[in-house]
Amino acid sequence: MSQVHPEVQYDEYHQPSGLFAKALKTNNKKILSLLLLSFTAVCCETLQHFKILGSLFVLWYFFYATSYLVICVYLIFKRKSFKEFINYFAREIATYMSNDTSIRKFITKYRTLTTLGYPFIFTLYSINATFDVIKMDQQSQSNYQIAIKIFSHILRSIIYLNRYAIIQFIIECCLHVQVCFKMVEDQIESLKMSDSSLNFEEMQQIRQLYDVAIEKSRKLDSLLFWIFPVYYFTCIGSFQLNLVIIIYGFNHLYLIFMVREVFSLILLTFHIANINRLANAAFNQVYSRSYKVESIEMQNEMRFFFTRIRRGDVGLNILKIVLITPAFVTSFGTLLLTIALAIPTIFKKNLT
Repeated sequence: MSQVHPEVQYDEYHQPSGLFAKALKTNNKKILSLLLLSFTAVCCETLQHFKILGSLFVLWYFFYATSYLVICVYLIFKRKSFKEFINYFAREIATYMSNDTSIRKFITKYRTLTTLGYPFIFTLYSINATFDVIKMDQQSQSNYQIAIKIFSHILRSIIYLNRYAIIQFIIECCLHVQVCFKMVEDQIESLKMSDSSLNFEEMQQIRQLYDVAIEKSRKLDSLLFWIFPVYYFTCIGSFQLNLVIIIYGFNHLYLIFMVREVFSLILLTFHIANINRLANAAFNQVYSRSYKVESIEMQNEMRFFFTRIRRGDVGLNILKIVLITPAFVTSFGTLLLTIALAIPTIFKKNLT
């Protein structure tokens, strides 16, 4: 079984490594300023559209853009809390990773999938740019005007990736917590592969590691306390609004917006709910090993561990009210689908 020792070369691979996370860790004022500037530019552009069109739909998108600006500013001010979160038990995690490559593979797999979100979203914006350029070509615009339009779309597409930088930040923070529970899982798996009976020191070490993982999740929950309700409200609201616009007047731009929101929502919610899943997964693993328990001391230790896991309260919450679990995600997804199917009918009745 891999052991956690304090004095081994420090490795930061397990820590969040996205653009925004690195900027917060190193206090890179240049990158933070560019992100703030990009969010501000999107807000100003949306506000300008609202002044021209005066549409409530555009007003919603201004609120949507402003919410990301507020989240960015909030996280910058909470930089100290973020550093406390990633530094808590960091050296011990790094030490464990130096003895067990499976954790590194786990991080690499999900980090790669998350990073692929950048080219995916950029491709979505590029599709919109292609439609726009084709339309200009059909209107017999000059090559110079088309070139300026293409450059404008490329620049706007890059700027619009700032939202995903925030999503990536949250996902990698969740992944950082998941690593702790994966360590617990690997420790128990190592015990299962051993032919010897359980001993008190090994079981106590695993239980202590589980407590550390819980504390990690609490620190992250505190850091993201206000972010989750703001994100889910704006994300779900934008999805429903884009759906209504598509149904009553198809526009490829709003279809792209809807795909972007669904992609981000699924990816982020999976990583949030996965913390609770990994925390509860330890129960079956420990239970399958409990028949090797012999001493009263070990039976008590095992009972304490079972009691803690069965509480099922480990994970991230929305305003400390709703714990985000796989079961909650399934129920909430069903509710959202029902609302999404009902909204066109509601709007149709209001319009007639």
